[in-house]
Amino acid sequence: MTPVLPPASEAQPGAPQGPAPTPAARKTSLLVGALICVAAAAPIVIYVWIALHRIGYPYELDWMEGGSVELAARVADGQSLYASPTLAFVGWAYTPFFYWVSAVVAKIIGLGFVPLRLVSFTASLTSMATLAWIVTRETRDRVAGIVAAGLFAATFQISGSWFDIGRVDSLFVALTLLAIAFGREARTARGGVALGTLAFLAFFTKQTALLALLPVIVYLAVTRRRVGIPALVTLLALVIGSTLVFNAATDGWYGYYVIGELLHQPVAYQLWVGFWVNDILHHQWPLVILILAGAAMLAWRAKQRPSLSSPAVYYAIAAAGLLGSAWVSRLHSGGYLNVLIPAYAAVALLAGLTYGAVVRGRRGAIARPVLAVALLLQLALLIYPIGAQIPTASDRAIGAQLIARLRTLPGRVIVLRHPWYATLAGKTSSAQEEAIADVLRSSDARGSRALRASLRGALNAEDIQALVLDFPTDTSFFGAELTDDFRLAREPITASPLYPLTDLSSAPRQLYLRVRPASPEGAKRPPKRPKR
Repeated sequence: MTPVLPPASEAQPGAPQGPAPTPAARKTSLLVGALICVAAAAPIVIYVWIALHRIGYPYELDWMEGGSVELAARVADGQSLYASPTLAFVGWAYTPFFYWVSAVVAKIIGLGFVPLRLVSFTASLTSMATLAWIVTRETRDRVAGIVAAGLFAATFQISGSWFDIGRVDSLFVALTLLAIAFGREARTARGGVALGTLAFLAFFTKQTALLALLPVIVYLAVTRRRVGIPALVTLLALVIGSTLVFNAATDGWYGYYVIGELLHQPVAYQLWVGFWVNDILHHQWPLVILILAGAAMLAWRAKQRPSLSSPAVYYAIAAAGLLGSAWVSRLHSGGYLNVLIPAYAAVALLAGLTYGAVVRGRRGAIARPVLAVALLLQLALLIYPIGAQIPTASDRAIGAQLIARLRTLPGRVIVLRHPWYATLAGKTSSAQEEAIADVLRSSDARGSRALRASLRGALNAEDIQALVLDFPTDTSFFGAELTDDFRLAREPITASPLYPLTDLSSAPRQLYLRVRPASPEGAKRPPKRPKR
């Protein structure tokens, strides 16, 4: 699924270019190119418009986004992200770089959603710019570069409306694409070290960067040893070294969260094929056809296989790494649509390169309108309602009511799925529900054993006076302390639920209030008498 001819920057001098186009053909080509530019740029403009209208929204866009803010706050306070799991704190299964960067920004502009979203927004624009730069550089066609960036931006909604959310994904993808672009240009051992360092930063943002970038780095170690071997050694040294250092500093909890917990969680076997059929073909079949047909046309035109060191092979391997990392993440039972972002970046990259290579050929003037139809069809299939992606005034009012209600509750309040809301209300924070669930469902017994022991009696702390849950099933995390000491309020905590715009439709609803004092020092209560 990639062009097989060398890019324009490496074309052989004196190669036949065919007869010069007529003025009418040249004019038609310019008009078609302008149409494609406008159509491809539209998704970028729309995304920027949406992001600018969401960046200052004071409540969650995704139901776990507040948990990300809590992690950045821990970094800003000098606390570890990796510790024995308790109701007070459970680490997330990510490496720390995103939270470090966000904490630095938060030190400048203040803690909250804005610094995290600003990092993600900047990273998403960097990804689009990097795709445009790669394709323009390889094809010498600015239209092709805009096509690649626009096709990627158009996947905003089908990848979970996630580009600007305060989570790790956009920064991970941006660093991965930058590493791919840099690897294509690097020619020295020093460049190899820099490439390995850049790849490590991508891994230090999200672990699946290893799956995305190792194929390219190994390829360079074979075809361009002066670059590839230093890059591979640097990457492995930094990954192994950082793991050893962080494990030693956290009593092994770093390795548990970023490696052990994930490897011991269930697999969504239905997505072995579903990823390719539903996530890729269903949404992007015009691009898949365009890429395959374009590759076949270019192969027939070249009448020879590309050499191992050709850019076509490089980008084919890079795209395979991006697709593979998304596939593996989707197979993880907790993987949402956001894990598809690197896959859609790969398709956009290949589509841009294919477009640029095809229109550069002898029959480019004929092929351009055909390609325009395919691209316009693809963009039309990815159209989404803009208003649905932007929080409303009603959302803000409901959020304000929720925080005000939390403030009226006495003592410490646990908002299990949205701990940042408790922090906003001046209450002590707690572990986020999904982080708790991830530990408990992992077959790595170290974390689940420690967390279960901590949860037993956790609500017996006298300062915990209220518990806010989203679903009745959330009560399963607690034992008799909840059923004996707390009672479910008749009315939900707010008249209208504060739902996030994407991912799980999960809103704080059920309010449990303490009705029985905590036993002194967590003493065990006598067993209930059986009913007669």
